[in-house]
Amino acid sequence: MSERPTSPHDAVCRRVLGRPEDAASELRAILPEEFAALVDWTSLKQLPTGFVSAHLTARYSDLLYSISVAGQETYLYCLIEHQSSTDKLMALRLMEYMVAIWTRYAAKNPGTITLPLIVPLVIHADPKGRCWSAATDLSELFALTPRMRAAMGELVPRMRYLLDDIVATDLPELRKRQLTPAVLVMLYALKVAPGRHDAAARLLPLVDDVAAMFAGPNGRSDLQALVEYIITVSDTDPSGFDPLFDRLGAQAKEVVVTTAEKLIARGEARGEVRGRVNTLLRQLDRKFGGVPETVVARVRAADTAELDRWTDQILTATTLDETLS
Repeated sequence: MSERPTSPHDAVCRRVLGRPEDAASELRAILPEEFAALVDWTSLKQLPTGFVSAHLTARYSDLLYSISVAGQETYLYCLIEHQSSTDKLMALRLMEYMVAIWTRYAAKNPGTITLPLIVPLVIHADPKGRCWSAATDLSELFALTPRMRAAMGELVPRMRYLLDDIVATDLPELRKRQLTPAVLVMLYALKVAPGRHDAAARLLPLVDDVAAMFAGPNGRSDLQALVEYIITVSDTDPSGFDPLFDRLGAQAKEVVVTTAEKLIARGEARGEVRGRVNTLLRQLDRKFGGVPETVVARVRAADTAELDRWTDQILTATTLDETLS
């Protein structure tokens, strides 16, 4: 499978929630209490995904876990939405991915007459601070009058997903979850960092949690990932970390400095690419009269080879799909 384009949000989510002990702390907090009590959390393992289309990876991250629940293999499918507009058809999108998981399972287990339960979970982290507004059950998407819905009864297809709306969850509520330091810091950063000039300062209430994360087995690399995420998605200057990392010591401050230097060097190399991206988006807009958000995300996540190809193809293409083929 080819490597997919990765957004800063996707990268930090996969880094932290890809570790079983960290994922377990978030999942335990979100699953119904009676269900969570049946889970053998030592059995949690991450499985390959790849169900999200490449052009949607700037909008979604997905993670699939296998766990044992009362001795039965069960899947937890986690889709993380980190864009500024709620996907109104999220229930349909999740159903599509779940069917893909079951289809793959059936192909790998010929002759099976049962399927593993899949528990779908959406983690919502809107950078503009808007709460989730989409239906959380597939049944709510059907265009039915109240009379039709009542008459259909159980014939109306249902599939409910769990929702963790980080936007609607304040810090005291997050603390009640008994999350690992890395997960707590990540979720709060997803909530407060994008687009802020004071993103680092907003983490001051978590200084002890950042310190605990830094002292952990993945501490240095986790801190590097946090700093890189904040600098990438916000307008925070590296000096904005001073109040936070002055309280964490010289080693932590060294991480900030070295990470910032790498990002500056990378940013200079990406400056030309950013210009090409903006030019291509303007050309697409003028030629096709508007560019959907998913296409904008796909172009921004493209590598130089894709930009080269699309820049050539737009000269003769008659549709957006043809241009980006």
